[in-house]
Amino acid sequence: MRVFYLAQRVPYPPDRGDKIRSFHEVSHLAREHEVHVFCLADGLEDVANVEGIRQRVASVTAVPRRDLRSKARALTALLSGKPFSIGYFDVASLHSLIETERRRLEPDVALVYSSGMAQYVEPFRDLPRIMEFVDLDSLKWAQYADRNSPPLRWLYATEARRLLEYERRIAHSFDHSIVSTGREREDFERLIPGAAVSCVGNGVDVEYFAASAQPKQSGGLVFTGVMDYAPNVDAVVWFCERVLPKIRERAPAATFTICGSRPTPAVQALAALPGVTVTGRVADVRPYLAAAEVAVVPIRMARGIQNKVLEAMAMGLPCVAATAARSGIEVAGDSGLYVADEPDEFAARVVALLGDAELRAGAGRAARAAVERHYSWQRQLAGLDAILESVTAR
Repeated sequence: MRVFYLAQRVPYPPDRGDKIRSFHEVSHLAREHEVHVFCLADGLEDVANVEGIRQRVASVTAVPRRDLRSKARALTALLSGKPFSIGYFDVASLHSLIETERRRLEPDVALVYSSGMAQYVEPFRDLPRIMEFVDLDSLKWAQYADRNSPPLRWLYATEARRLLEYERRIAHSFDHSIVSTGREREDFERLIPGAAVSCVGNGVDVEYFAASAQPKQSGGLVFTGVMDYAPNVDAVVWFCERVLPKIRERAPAATFTICGSRPTPAVQALAALPGVTVTGRVADVRPYLAAAEVAVVPIRMARGIQNKVLEAMAMGLPCVAATAARSGIEVAGDSGLYVADEPDEFAARVVALLGDAELRAGAGRAARAAVERHYSWQRQLAGLDAILESVTAR
């Protein structure tokens, strides 16, 4: 089968949520199908990442997305009554390249990752199209609106409303839609009734992320993620201001490592606090996970499945997460994944783990077993194969 796969970023390296999922999907599909990847790149630096995926697929077409132009297109879309996030990803040269390759290659199906990329195959009504929402971006913007004050609250609420209208149009005009959790499916069916939808969850590379014999840093806490992403920034700032001081009162040796690329000034400033380290971009997050005793994921604005939680659990780390970060992961309550939302509750849960080596070890073993059982990529992506077969058969 000849598959056109569209992604908003180069699906390599798999070092952030959308790239992790798209990388594993492309790699999985390419084992059985002829896959042609079309994507935007976050500047010229990201174009260099194409070589990491090119060897796995039939072809890769990547067009650099220039930030100032993207913002100008987003503003134009906002003023014209359209979702600004659709304008942000609207690059004329990629439209032209995809149209040319569609006529030349005559694909059997298009799989589109993220609502911002749907515009590139919207005109191709004779081509079977699958829209992979993962989670509804309109609901993320609604969350942002709830947590901000005017004028951002107005801006985000407007985007949430306009984007939901766009998502409804796409879902009904495409052949099938995909979300990543049962909760997302419930929201989808409530907000977009009558459109065909299936759930294909995230996974984790259980061979790559595995427990290590590396010595632990006593009292070590870790958070991983791209550190210019608003929910991640909110999470670590809240944790450092509201939770970490309470932890260090009872566990003075506790340290907190914020591991991830592109830290904002607000994140960089946290390095001045006692016990806090901000790494910036690292080549491999596994040594930082291996050195920690507990992973913390205090994300208060989240949809879908948090890859950082699955990766920590696969490394055999007990994990303390906010409800929003935990909600998409369907494991038993004794799987080494603990929920806490209030500062006192969060601190108490972390301190209990830091103070009890036997509890930590048992929780880490349970976490690893849970992801092995439920969240291998092979298990998750079997559902994607079934959807492709169904859509192309019709």
